[in-house]
Amino acid sequence: MSLLFIQNWDVIQGKEDEYVRYVNDTYLPEITTLGFIPVGGYYVEVGFGPRILAVFASESLDDISKIITGKGFKDLTLALKNCVCNYRNTVLESTGAVKRGRYPIQKGVWKYNQYYDLRPGTKSAYAQFVINEHLPAMQKIDYVEVTGGWNVVLGGFCDIVAEFTFKDPEDIGRLMKNEEFRRVTRKLKKEFVTNYANRILRSTERFDEPKWFRL
Repeated sequence: MSLLFIQNWDVIQGKEDEYVRYVNDTYLPEITTLGFIPVGGYYVEVGFGPRILAVFASESLDDISKIITGKGFKDLTLALKNCVCNYRNTVLESTGAVKRGRYPIQKGVWKYNQYYDLRPGTKSAYAQFVINEHLPAMQKIDYVEVTGGWNVVLGGFCDIVAEFTFKDPEDIGRLMKNEEFRRVTRKLKKEFVTNYANRILRSTERFDEPKWFRL
């Protein structure tokens, strides 16, 4: 599966109980019947919001389009919006730089994600930088998993998302002090990208159970 469909939102203050009941009893069970495959739920610990992310995998952009334009998805989402605000959708397509099979279920993990736009005229040089410098540097750090590189094809606020996964949040702090990571990140920002931002996400409770959205 090379595509991710991501929903972001914040819970409206005072509607927390209503939100939990709706998501646990209705939203998550029914949205999976539409064709989305849930692969993770996250809360933004550090960085910009919205604070809650629901992540689903899909086989193709056509499949996503059919689902989100269908009545079932529209009805579920309209009811969800009674409890949430700052609702956003994003579709990500794998860049192919990270070779893997199906996107795995993400449970009990932390994420450090980088978000940015490419500078005009740097696409080819950036691709070579990722393949020859950035990925090799990250793959040498044994407490980091390079989970994916993604192009934003719909929604969002940037062109590219780089996704790194950790089992222990303390390892994110170790990464921030790693000299090789700091070197390639400086070069990334200086030579290839603009509008750079990052976030730290934690996966919510076991996502394959209804309580995965409870924060």
